[in-house]
Amino acid sequence: MNSNNRISAIEVRHEAHRAFRKDIKGTISLNIIPILLRFLAVFLGTKLYTKWMANLNVNLADPGQASRRLSEISANMANDPSSADKYMLTLTPETSVAVYAFLFFFIMICVGVSYTLLDKLRDSNYQINAIKDSLRAFSGRYFFPMLFITALFGLFLEAGFMLYIIPGIWFLMIFSQVFFVFKDDVEDQGKWTIRMAFSTFSRSSVIMRGYKWTYFSLCLEFFFWEILNALTHELLSIWLQPYEQLTMAVFYQKVLENNQGKQKGSGTKHV
Repeated sequence: MNSNNRISAIEVRHEAHRAFRKDIKGTISLNIIPILLRFLAVFLGTKLYTKWMANLNVNLADPGQASRRLSEISANMANDPSSADKYMLTLTPETSVAVYAFLFFFIMICVGVSYTLLDKLRDSNYQINAIKDSLRAFSGRYFFPMLFITALFGLFLEAGFMLYIIPGIWFLMIFSQVFFVFKDDVEDQGKWTIRMAFSTFSRSSVIMRGYKWTYFSLCLEFFFWEILNALTHELLSIWLQPYEQLTMAVFYQKVLENNQGKQKGSGTKHV
């Protein structure tokens, strides 16, 4: 632990790499479903984009025509900003519901994976069951509160980004640990309540005091990795998805241990 009671992004990365190397097979197999979902998202997103371009009379098979048509659309929007609406991507109600359902399913799978990785970090003898563990967030213990927490988290982010990007990033950082906090609260108390679900947000903001820059640094690294991953058509996600999940679990565990160490040190001083 650092002498100044701070956790660096490098420290978290090293710990995540070490844990990854310990059980590469188990960590990747645990992430099989989210990896496959990422490939599916790219496939469906490409089809949606192709259909959108076709509706705009943009022929993606003809780069010259596509360039001329997109330049024409840009000129029309510059001359008449009110015409932008007719060029925007619009989703049918059915497609919108399908997109939100897909996102929720992906988030729930990732939560289950994160919980399992956290258990593995805390107990090296924990045996990973790839399918069962990745679906654990769908159990009666977690599903309904997760539905509520995910919706509330999304509302906070949407409100933040509507106020420009910086508030959205701020909300993302301070509430980033709500899912981990909820897991520990449920395990400590053996049940969940609406009040507990709300309190996870305030507790996450408290936990993140002094660690926002570390978290932001990790997210910035993931952002550049995701750009590279997009260039590989998600092939890199076979490694990147498990690494991101494991890094976030390591970050939470180290922050928790660091905060507990501070509390013990503070208690000792007052004795």
